Amino acid sequence: MDGMKARSNNNTTNNNQIVEDKLKPDWAGDDILSKAVDAAISNKFLYEVIMKPMARKTLIDTAEKNGIKWREVAEELQKDERLQAKFNEIEISSMEYPEYYLKPFHAYTEGNLCWLAACEAESATYSMALRVYPKERITAMEAQQRLRDSYTTTLRDHREKYNATNVEPEVIVDIGCSVGMSTRYISRQFPSAKTIGMDLSPHMLAVASLRDEQETDSSQRVWVHGKGEDTKMADNSVDVVSLAFVIHECPETATDALMKEAFRILRPGGTFIMTDNNPQSAVIQKLPPALFTLMKSTEPHSNEYYTINVVNMLKANGFEHAHQEQTDPRHRTVLASKPL
Repeated sequence: MDGMKARSNNNTTNNNQIVEDKLKPDWAGDDILSKAVDAAISNKFLYEVIMKPMARKTLIDTAEKNGIKWREVAEELQKDERLQAKFNEIEISSMEYPEYYLKPFHAYTEGNLCWLAACEAESATYSMALRVYPKERITAMEAQQRLRDSYTTTLRDHREKYNATNVEPEVIVDIGCSVGMSTRYISRQFPSAKTIGMDLSPHMLAVASLRDEQETDSSQRVWVHGKGEDTKMADNSVDVVSLAFVIHECPETATDALMKEAFRILRPGGTFIMTDNNPQSAVIQKLPPALFTLMKSTEPHSNEYYTINVVNMLKANGFEHAHQEQTDPRHRTVLASKPL
């Protein structure tokens, strides 16, 4: 794949295990296996009665076995009366949601536009980080820290190498910020920057804002109900556009639109950065059938994510220095710069 570093001649190389001769898993795209899985998911009975309940049970049980208090945290948040006030402050009631966003993401009938999804998002994120390091005896917090550190370190390295004006950004936009975990991590690595967390779900943003009340550095962050494809921000006004675990939830047309908008709002020399599952990761390629079927059943746009070439798409939208790094066994980080 364009943008990948040269590696040795084996099918899997280095500690992170990249599968060189396969650009995507067999369970994504137009392969026979993928079509069979998609057919099963499209069966309403199988999806509603078997797959959706099984996906939720698997996620929750796995998290709680690893010390994540999934149900307890969700229940506590749902009882917090401040959430609705936060929601009312943040929501743009006239928001027109794109069709692709109105899907049953993560086995929630209302997708990301409901309180249950928002109140369970933190636990789901911690659980995701633990799955990256299954054989290591680390806490969910430690796994999350390691995951985010690899992201922000790669961002800083890119800016030091390719940004000729200001390595320390002044304005960062974290698009698709969910409940703000990625926003807070990136904000703390660049503490002098104003960091904007933007998301289409006012429910998620209400949780993000509530959690930020407990933080001493919250004045550096702003939470905005908005679309990443149409941020309403001025041309050439941002130093970094970040999308952490967002693009796998987008069809190809939306991914392209996100890149175009990022290019517009970035200052010359500004940085686009995203992280998500790596289609070439051995871990992703070799997921057991039960797991990749459950994953696809909760991620409606998986096929498009795993078959697009993100690096080439960035180049086609005018970016330079586009490249991809394997930042942990499951994920890649893709970066690019707006020309000076």
